[in-house]
Amino acid sequence: MSCAYLSQQLRDLAAVHGYAFFSAPEEYMPSEIDRYPAAWLAPPRLKEIEGSRHGRRTYEVQLHLLQPALQLPHARRAEQLDLMEQTLLAIFSELTLRQNVIAVENLTLRPRCCAFTNHGEISQSASAEVIVWF
Repeated sequence: MSCAYLSQQLRDLAAVHGYAFFSAPEEYMPSEIDRYPAAWLAPPRLKEIEGSRHGRRTYEVQLHLLQPALQLPHARRAEQLDLMEQTLLAIFSELTLRQNVIAVENLTLRPRCCAFTNHGEISQSASAEVIVWF
């Protein structure tokens, strides 16, 4: 499994959950995101490789889910953050069922305290190590 294949799997899973998908370094978020809800994948980083022709690769993955929140009351923001947390858990759980994915490890989730863009969105971020066969 290549980095491109892993990104495509995450794109497909985000779409199933109703998120428009974007992927690039985070500094491009403000200029690239043009619709919500949005899923932003930072380019996965190859952390470790075992084997030469066949083996395992470990990628560090960072996925952000963003929802518009400009006029949302505080209670509604908390509900949206909770929903995004559940969606991230579902995406990474479903990823483990995909072909060539061995495991998702060290998954951490955190709400962001400030917006990535000038749209005033709220977001949840997930970081994980994804182990795949190649």
